[in-house]
Amino acid sequence: MRALGITHPWYNVRDTAKYEPFMHVRFVEDGILWPRKLKDLVKEKLHREIQRPGEAHSSYEDAVAAMDLYRLVRRKWEKAMDYKIKKTREIESKKQ
Repeated sequence: MRALGITHPWYNVRDTAKYEPFMHVRFVEDGILWPRKLKDLVKEKLHREIQRPGEAHSSYEDAVAAMDLYRLVRRKWEKAMDYKIKKTREIESKKQ
């Protein structure tokens, strides 16, 4: 997006790599969440294969898969985003 000169507010972004329920704990000791590969998420959540070995990578296929993942959890994701937006606005209003 940046390379194209397109910008939009953070609250309009839905990134499967940053949606906490799609993330995993990398090291049990620290409990920090890490993004998972789109390929792995799609296989687990949608039960289909993308980015198959020996085939050309399709950005179209990736985009469709990411949208399907979003649709799968849209209500929960939007509820989480509403909460984050509300909290951000509360913090911003206290600064003024």
